Amino acid sequence: MPLPPKEPKNWIVAGGGARNLTMLRMLRECLEPATVRAADTLGWASDAIEAQAFGFLAARGLKGLPLSYPATTGCRFP
Repeated sequence: MPLPPKEPKNWIVAGGGARNLTMLRMLRECLEPATVRAADTLGWASDAIEAQAFGFLAARGLKGLPLSYPATTGCRFP
């Protein structure tokens, strides 16, 4: 029997939402005691991460490869 998932201790927000101070505040309040940070505060290029993620998903989609998996997203099939 698989173990239940653990609650994340850290959340990293990327893309345009990482510049939305109200959204970050609300996430911090909702996800306490976890830490919520914008990717830029870690030296990561927030906008590039979002663009790379969409590029990766687009390339997989064009090749007919799955974009999600039951074990990671809870969908019924890949």
